[in-house]
Amino acid sequence: GVTSALLLGSSSLLHDLPNSREAECEADQIGIHLAAYACYDPRAAKRVFAAMKKGTERNEKGQPSPPPEFLSTHPSHDRRLIQFDEWMPSAMDDFSGDGGERCNHIRREMSVARHMASQSATEREQAAKRLVVDRPW
Repeated sequence: GVTSALLLGSSSLLHDLPNSREAECEADQIGIHLAAYACYDPRAAKRVFAAMKKGTERNEKGQPSPPPEFLSTHPSHDRRLIQFDEWMPSAMDDFSGDGGERCNHIRREMSVARHMASQSATEREQAAKRLVVDRPW
């Protein structure tokens, strides 16, 4: 009855949640290394989680923050930010250990793509303005 329900809940709290948080931490660490290998700046991960933390702090109405870490399936934002600091030197070695040569071609291609997208957007905006000016209604 009630006792077994409490024990099952306690079992989940004491066994499953810590394992889930550990898996999430491992995924974070693997993720920043995969991002670095793919020529994405791994430092962005810390910026994302800092923004998420800011978004979950108490709001102006005083609504509560996220639950304590021991009740969560995920590490706290604070823990993640600390761990990113610990892992970042290794991830940055993956990202730019060769002076950035491995990723330079991707950066050049992305720069060209951004420039082309900007030109295309400007052309669309100009065409839309011409349509508005040309129509008398």
